[in-house]
Amino acid sequence: MELIYTTRQAELSDINEIMKINKICLPENYSFDFFYRILSDFGYACVVAEMNEEIIGYVLSRIERPFTSFLGVQSAKGHVISIAVIPKYRRKGLGIKIMKYGLKKLIDHEVETVYLEVRVSNVAAIEMYRKLGFYIKKEYKEYYKDGESAFVMEWGKKGSSEMSLEPK
Repeated sequence: MELIYTTRQAELSDINEIMKINKICLPENYSFDFFYRILSDFGYACVVAEMNEEIIGYVLSRIERPFTSFLGVQSAKGHVISIAVIPKYRRKGLGIKIMKYGLKKLIDHEVETVYLEVRVSNVAAIEMYRKLGFYIKKEYKEYYKDGESAFVMEWGKKGSSEMSLEPK
């Protein structure tokens, strides 16, 4: 059965639902202030998925603009900070669709490269990111509080990210 849901730009009023999903789905939980800052400063790059007026998934992203260097201005990078889908709605394509929406929002703000960190044990997420054109750039040993390592995955620079970001 296909899910019937909508995706939209996240709003500050979504903060409590996003935090609730984060606590249900992820071992990394952030403070209210962290979520508030991301949604206030980068809400245009954050996405929620709703079904029957209930938020069932989200993507939080921000844009990182480096300082200029003697070599000139470096381009801005998108950073996917957190993505989560309520467990009963996983493995139905929702994660890919909200990631595509989020990537499009970042591209609309002149981002050419997007990166994220993912647990090396999170095979399902790594597989989803690869389907979107991300590739493993490097590994951070003992990145998470529990000692697990993270892959840094990147989209855009390698040229392998030519897939359509239009929702199917």
